[in-house]
Amino acid sequence: MSAFSRPDLESVLRTRAVSGPPLVLTGPPGAGKTTLLRGLAAHLSAQGAVPVYLDLMGAASTPERFVVAALRAIPAEGLGRRLPLATEIHRLAGSGRLHGAEAVTALFRLWASLDEADGRPVVLLIDEATEIRSLAYFPGLRHVHDPFAGALAARRRGTILATSFPSAARKLWTLETLAARPLVPADVPGEHANDLVRASFGWPRYVAILTESMRREGGGAAAAWSREMALGGRLETACRQTYESLLLRSRGYGICKAALAVIAHEEGLNLTALVPRLGRTPGAVRDYLQWLVGVDAIRMVKKKYVYVDGLLRHWVRLHARGVIPTVAELDAAAREALSTEPAKAAAEAPSLTAPPVAETVNPDPSSPARRDSLIEID
Repeated sequence: MSAFSRPDLESVLRTRAVSGPPLVLTGPPGAGKTTLLRGLAAHLSAQGAVPVYLDLMGAASTPERFVVAALRAIPAEGLGRRLPLATEIHRLAGSGRLHGAEAVTALFRLWASLDEADGRPVVLLIDEATEIRSLAYFPGLRHVHDPFAGALAARRRGTILATSFPSAARKLWTLETLAARPLVPADVPGEHANDLVRASFGWPRYVAILTESMRREGGGAAAAWSREMALGGRLETACRQTYESLLLRSRGYGICKAALAVIAHEEGLNLTALVPRLGRTPGAVRDYLQWLVGVDAIRMVKKKYVYVDGLLRHWVRLHARGVIPTVAELDAAAREALSTEPAKAAAEAPSLTAPPVAETVNPDPSSPARRDSLIEID
């Protein structure tokens, strides 16, 4: 499935896929979460299990479409004696929007009981799990994340979830998490492993792009970095997609662009230092930072703000300013990226842990708590 192996992660996932409560695999876009899930599915199939992989980014649109997609993801041998129930759920989903919530609830009941078929364990692998909240805008599903988690917790077999938005997941559920750590040189084959990890900050998507660029075009990691980070290059495109996705999930679209730009140029500033640079009140800047932390664009470390994805920081400095970077600027940024230390996250990565308390930014007790303002769609 991938040229890069992280045996420590694979071992934990294989163990938890057999039994135990749901586990959430976390990491930014490009951390290799989907690759790990697909590799796990292949391993489970080889071991005689029935893996059921479902990507909620695509599946969770309307209740009816979600249910149909979820049923299609289950192979016939995975249903066994539950085939009549699945048929009834499919009928509900096809009977119109008035039965959408009923169909979703019935699907969750099916998931809760879907432990084995013909003696083979059935394992659920659910990608981008927080996307279940897309259904919360429809009648009867405002709190859909609760029965979703309840159904998965009721399963006797293992359930592995993945999300690019761990902060959102922590707000929705109290579940164990496992960080998809960055790659270290030992994980990457070949003589250029050290440079590739430095240039990519250890994220597998970027390592794969750089490796392919070096194979096809020649040159070292720095030359590949400059080529692929130029406008329209594969690194540039991947970072742009991540940037747009994070901003669309955040609030205050424009001002969050400004905050990301400031942090990109002066990473590690605290709230006090960011206030004059953004030209807003401390309370307003605190809100902007909370929004960006909430979508895992940045994180707070000892009250200082840094990017979750170091390569995205370089992209913002080069491309989020309205002018095309010069070759000299790209080359200088490549040299800077390669001067960073290889990722140390493998040695420091947390094992299975209870979810941490969500970070806050100098909370103001006088500020009223925000309330859910979802509008149901007829």
